[in-house]
Amino acid sequence: MNADTIDNGRLVVAAGFLPLLRANGLNSFEQVMAFPGGKVFRDFPGRRTVRLELKTDGGGTQAVFLKRYESDYLSPGRRWLRRLRWPGMEDEAGREWQMIQQVRALNIRTATPVALGQETAGGAATRSFLMTVEIPGAVEGIAWAEQLPVRERRQFLLEVTELAQRFHAAGLVHKDFYLGHVLVSRGAGGPELFLIDLQRTVRPCCFRARWVAKDLGALAYSMYNAGGSRVDLLRCCLAYCGQPELGAPEKRIARTVLRRVARLRTRQPRHDGPVKQRV
Repeated sequence: MNADTIDNGRLVVAAGFLPLLRANGLNSFEQVMAFPGGKVFRDFPGRRTVRLELKTDGGGTQAVFLKRYESDYLSPGRRWLRRLRWPGMEDEAGREWQMIQQVRALNIRTATPVALGQETAGGAATRSFLMTVEIPGAVEGIAWAEQLPVRERRQFLLEVTELAQRFHAAGLVHKDFYLGHVLVSRGAGGPELFLIDLQRTVRPCCFRARWVAKDLGALAYSMYNAGGSRVDLLRCCLAYCGQPELGAPEKRIARTVLRRVARLRTRQPRHDGPVKQRV
C-alpha cells in the first residue's frame, strides 16, 4: 500500500488522505492524539474509539473512526513482553494496519485505512492510533440478522460462515469473531459484508486449532443470539467444513464449538460491551 510518512516517521498516511489530515490541522502524531470531540463508541482504560467528521478540501465532510491507545493501556508485564517482541504482543494499531492490508489481499472487505501513528521507546510502541474511513450505511451483523425473515437470515449466516472459512483458510484468526465485528452495507449488487476490528488478528504458529475453535464458538454464539436456530448452526457447520453431512471430524468440530458456546453463555466478552443473551 502506498503511503506518505511525516512527523519524523511517527505518522504514516495512506495515499490520497494527506490533504484530509492537513485540512483539519492534523500534521503530527500529537495533534491526532489530542484531537477533541467525536462520538465515543468504545471507552476502556487507556484506549478509546471515536467517530469524527473531518472537513474536506471541497467543503464537505468525511466520517472516520479513530482508535487511540495510551501508554497506560498495557500492564507492566505486557509492556515488557512487547519490548521483547513476544508473539501477539505487537502494538494493536500497527497490527491492525498490517492486517487490513492482508485481509484486503484475500478479497475480504474491511475498513479503508487512513493513517497510523506510533510513538516508540526502547524499540516498542508506547502510544499509537489508527484512523479508518467509516463504511457508509453499515449495520452490525447481529442487528442486521435480527431484522431479517427466517429464510434470508439463514442465507446471511451462511454468507458469514463462508467469509470465516476463507479467513481461516488463509491461516488467520480474529480472536473476537462475533457478528458485531461483521458489518453489512447495501451495495449495488446487494448486501456486502465487511470484517472489522482486526487489532487482535494473528497468524498463529502454534495452537491454531484452539484459536479457530474460539473464533467459531464466538461466531456461533452470536448467530444464536441473533435468532439463528440450532438447525441454522448445523448448516453453517456443514458449510464451513464443506461437507454434505457430519462425519467424525465434523462432529468433533461441532462438539468443540458447542462447548465454547456454552461457556460464552456464562460470561461476557472482555473486549466488547455486553452481548444480549437469548434465552
